[in-house]
Amino acid sequence: MLAGALGARPAHGADTGANASALWDAWPHTVAVSPFALKHEGLRAHVAALARRYPGLLTIAEEGVSAEGRHIPLLVLGRGPTTVLLWSQMHGDEPTATSALLDVLEHLGKTRKTPDTERLLSRLTLAIIPMLNPDGAERTRRTNAQGIDINRDALRLQTPEGRFLKAVRDRLKPSVGYNLHNHSPNVTAGRHGPQVAISLLSVPYDEAFTENEGRLVTKRLAVLVQRLLEPFAKDRVARYDMDYTARAFGDSMTRWGTPTLLIESGGFVGPDEANTLVRLNFIALLGTLHALADGSLANVDAKAYDAIPLNTHDRLFDVLVRHARVIGGGGLPPYLADVGLMVTPARPGFSGPSPRGMRAGVLEVGDLTDFLGKTEIDLAGRLLVVAPPGGEDGWKKTLAGLAARGLATAEGLLTLSESGLSAEAKAWLGGAPSLAPGYGGDFLVLQPAGEGRFRAERRISPVEP
Repeated sequence: MLAGALGARPAHGADTGANASALWDAWPHTVAVSPFALKHEGLRAHVAALARRYPGLLTIAEEGVSAEGRHIPLLVLGRGPTTVLLWSQMHGDEPTATSALLDVLEHLGKTRKTPDTERLLSRLTLAIIPMLNPDGAERTRRTNAQGIDINRDALRLQTPEGRFLKAVRDRLKPSVGYNLHNHSPNVTAGRHGPQVAISLLSVPYDEAFTENEGRLVTKRLAVLVQRLLEPFAKDRVARYDMDYTARAFGDSMTRWGTPTLLIESGGFVGPDEANTLVRLNFIALLGTLHALADGSLANVDAKAYDAIPLNTHDRLFDVLVRHARVIGGGGLPPYLADVGLMVTPARPGFSGPSPRGMRAGVLEVGDLTDFLGKTEIDLAGRLLVVAPPGGEDGWKKTLAGLAARGLATAEGLLTLSESGLSAEAKAWLGGAPSLAPGYGGDFLVLQPAGEGRFRAERRISPVEP
């Protein structure tokens, strides 16, 4: 089935996949809440509403049961000879594609009388598990209620959720799988590229990374995703760093005969990050499904997969302060350094806890020339000083105390040397840890205002108000 159904070339020089701009405009934005706010009951309500709006579009073919007894629906639609299995949120804190799958279903229901959707539903059978780990989703955590990472349970099958996914695969024997995740938003496309929005992997099935017809299909799918998203996420699509893990489900699916494409959502810093990532997933999923249905995937050059830049971890900070003279609270003389910070425990644009438990605070201090910041602040010629505890009120009390000792004016100017300021900063920390990776306090930016005088210009906090 795989070589025949997915390898046939389209007639009349058809293009590869659906039109990206048309898909962007077609996004229905079905789920109004943040992906992190969509829990099990909300998902079931959305599915029920879809079934009412579009009778006959989909069926709940069966339901698995989570460790805590929540039902896990398998949705099936289409009647084609090629079965495609898509599963999302096997990590409970990785929800972006769950919302995108609901958007795909909404779009297919709304357009099912159009030629493109009729062709897709006549040539493909879509089997969708939109939330494999509802217990983890309820807690906004990676693991299931047993504390097990379902994605590392493909061999032992100790999780009921993993057993359900394996049983679905064995029964349906899908020709292609989509394994849908989120990864850290602090990843770049190559060492010098921008923040990654989407990472892709043609999942291997052995240590040798053998390339068979199935892996050629998933490489073509990855290349097509990159092309579809380039107008909206230029240079923000990367290739997931590949290894082989026999106990992981994506690797096992490919080994069992269901070649699998991994799609990982990263970050898209800005005021509407959550919706942007959902929309990009919608385009990637629907565009590649159309290409599978119409045969145009065969026009995609699988060799272009290797040209997709590898994602690079730990090179992107929420805030990168550059070229500051730093007073770190340890009583040491000022030194030139860059400071990289995570700004909030939650991902920008999302509500709810961080999917990776990232803590706000300093990640690295020193020469960060090769790093990037989502926000960058050049403090050349200024001092970056650890702030007294207590926020703005704490600084006002400290400033009043300095004024009483003749070390500040009534207008708030500090009147002491850099060495004196360093000693004061050590004192106002009161024995708390000084600046180093893990420091979670605020900073003051001090502007020189003449010999031995400094004015507090602004505050930098690792926790947004």
